[in-house]
Amino acid sequence: MAKQFSRSYTKEHVINPDGTVDFKCSTNDEDWPWLALGSRHPVVIQAQNFWASIGAIMAIGEMEAGQWSALTWTDWQCGDQQSGMAAHGTYGRENIGDTESYLITLFDDADREIAKMHGRGVVFRNRNFEEWRGKAKERAEQEAGIQLQDASFEYASPEMIGIGSRECSLVAQLNSPDQPYVSALVTRDNGLSPGNPMLGGSGDHVNSVHMVEAARQALCLLTDNSVIQIAGGEMEFNRYVELGTPFQLTLQARSDTSALFIVTQLERDCAVITLRSE
Repeated sequence: MAKQFSRSYTKEHVINPDGTVDFKCSTNDEDWPWLALGSRHPVVIQAQNFWASIGAIMAIGEMEAGQWSALTWTDWQCGDQQSGMAAHGTYGRENIGDTESYLITLFDDADREIAKMHGRGVVFRNRNFEEWRGKAKERAEQEAGIQLQDASFEYASPEMIGIGSRECSLVAQLNSPDQPYVSALVTRDNGLSPGNPMLGGSGDHVNSVHMVEAARQALCLLTDNSVIQIAGGEMEFNRYVELGTPFQLTLQARSDTSALFIVTQLERDCAVITLRSE
């Protein structure tokens, strides 16, 4: 295991002649608390997306010690509704249009398909964020001080967004029922362990698990449905979203089975998130 990662969710990687990688998954929810959320929960899917892709590309030698990755696009679709915890999976590459993407498929111990997920990203030689993102982070910190100076951030209650005692609210309660956007604020306290053992990440910025959970919670508020079941979705990341600074998820389009959010922070478009429900 490369020194930048002290543990691995996937193990026993086998590189096949066609270049695909088979692997097994940990089922220890003490090591990986988010497994308790259920195999089809979008937070679980995004955490598995990260760990499975990292494990595979390290197994085939495409990521070295000292290198780090950033996800730029992902799409996923859940499979069998009766599937249990992921036991094993496969990693491969395929073209979507003219662009190569990775493909991860996860299965439970009865070989029922849990999910298929595509993704694309970039690998950095180092993660010297302090130098090349310093101005953006400084501006975000200043803006956060202004926005939060006169009033605390009023988080939505757990009952409104369908979270349990070990999870945290990431979004603000609505000011009016017809409000087309939801404000969110991810901090080290509510977005990282130990404050929130169900989420994790680099600790430098808002990661994909935070983004998808903020979008899920926002959808609960905007649909007045705290038990909405997410069956798939798509996320495209264009700019970093900073920890500790509010951001907005604006509902751009909605149907009976999908919702599209534009994510903005400091008046800049940062991401597009689509959630598909069952």
